[in-house]
Amino acid sequence: MSSETATAPAAEPKAQLTVKPITWAGVGLGVLLCLLKFGFSGDALVGSIFVGSLVVIAATDIERRIIPDVVLVPASLVVLLLNSALHPSIEWIVAAAAAFVFFFVVHLFSPKGLGMGDVKLAFLIGAGLGWNVVAALIFGTFAAAIYGVVLVVMRPGAGAKTAFAMGPFLSGAAIVVLFLAR
Repeated sequence: MSSETATAPAAEPKAQLTVKPITWAGVGLGVLLCLLKFGFSGDALVGSIFVGSLVVIAATDIERRIIPDVVLVPASLVVLLLNSALHPSIEWIVAAAAAFVFFFVVHLFSPKGLGMGDVKLAFLIGAGLGWNVVAALIFGTFAAAIYGVVLVVMRPGAGAKTAFAMGPFLSGAAIVVLFLAR
């Protein structure tokens, strides 16, 4: 019998989120557009946090095929709280929860087709757009579907099960809806 204790293998450190200069430029452009659209207001602040987060999420999803919780979760909470404070209504929480639940049900039926990052992203989009979340999710899903068809047609060997990042399509659609619907 040995008196040595077994040591557990060290956990691999999580890769830190690094944001490239082009992504920072996208965030800066988003903030500038929010200031131009909403002026110096609470809506500009919420819009800037919302758009900045969506730009970082989209860039990270393109590069690493993951939607970072370190950005998504705090942004969701801050955007929800600020929108609720600026425009008191149950619209923000109901839209966020409904978008989350709808995408979660889709995820249950097709977990490889729609990841949990996309489900949580739907919550952020609902918190940021309120009832306009419906337009953003339809537009983003439609854009992703078109991309999927083009991918299958243009890439030999690609099939219906070819995976690609959905986050950039949802994020892009949310940004477009924010600027056009408000």
